[in-house]
Amino acid sequence: KGGTVKLMLDVARRRQLTINHTSIHLINLSARKVLGEHVWQAGSSKTPEKAHLDITHYKTITEEETLEIEKNANELIQKSIKVKKELLPKDEAEKRYGMRLYQGGAVPGREIRVVSIADLEHEACGGTHLDNTRDAGRIIILNTERIQDGIDRITIKSGHVAEKYLDYS
Repeated sequence: KGGTVKLMLDVARRRQLTINHTSIHLINLSARKVLGEHVWQAGSSKTPEKAHLDITHYKTITEEETLEIEKNANELIQKSIKVKKELLPKDEAEKRYGMRLYQGGAVPGREIRVVSIADLEHEACGGTHLDNTRDAGRIIILNTERIQDGIDRITIKSGHVAEKYLDYS
């Protein structure tokens, strides 16, 4: 308390994390569209180099399903959809969007930050997000793997990191 703090923000790193974070929302939405409404987020991780989403699913994701998830996520990028962020009283958010809000788990407090991709996806999330899906650039699914019974991991690259990956592939 009362001290001085010097902050240096790595803008490029933060921007890539923002792209990866929004891209994971798009992958979650796309996985639910391709695999079914039973899909639920079981965890995620984002670094500047890549990100992954762990989802519930009753069988290993096939190569065809993986390609369809990637295609759908990139179509959402191309549609240039506004990403809305709003702070709402928890009870109002639950009435408006239901319990699917809690893909990442329960959120403490009386207010929650809701991230919405049009009327397609609404999730309680405190992370950094793009303002429009087009700013994600491109998503590449690197692989999917069964990490435990009923849980599959989808690993991605997005934005300029995805483009750079394609250049070296």
